[in-house]
Amino acid sequence: MGKFLLLTLLFSTGLSAQNNFPKGVALEWKSVQSEYTNFSEIKPILVNEGKSSIFLSRLWPNDSAQLQRFNPDSKSWEDGAWGATCAVVANPDQPVEVKANTEREADLDWGLSTDPGDIPKYFVVGKSYERHPIEGRYRFFLRYTLKPWALGAGDPGKIFVFTSPEFTILPN
Repeated sequence: MGKFLLLTLLFSTGLSAQNNFPKGVALEWKSVQSEYTNFSEIKPILVNEGKSSIFLSRLWPNDSAQLQRFNPDSKSWEDGAWGATCAVVANPDQPVEVKANTEREADLDWGLSTDPGDIPKYFVVGKSYERHPIEGRYRFFLRYTLKPWALGAGDPGKIFVFTSPEFTILPN
């Protein structure tokens, strides 16, 4: 039990220690507004202003950004539900490189973290599957590495996390 608690604490600390970039990396989000009425309006753009390429996962759903919702009761960020990694994707052995001084549209797979439908009513917490009203404070994060991250590409090394600015989903 003690080891499990320690691993959980280390993992959650890694996610909350957001946007501490490794050498040569400087990332920014464009097109993230402070308020939305639904998740389908969110069209983030990842900008690599650094001197080094970064790599996104080729495998689903790790190639997308993941939602987090602020829980006002616990005063903490909760990860949304997330699917199991799947390699049945186009070109699973081709790394997704975001070169220095380029930008790329980022996918936000919000459907995994909400109840089914085009206009969800609930945010679904990843570990407990607890449901919270869709209205609230949110952010999302994207995982990246400094080495190619694809099927058969070898160990991608440390996986870093880049978190968006906070935004609000307003009631409809």
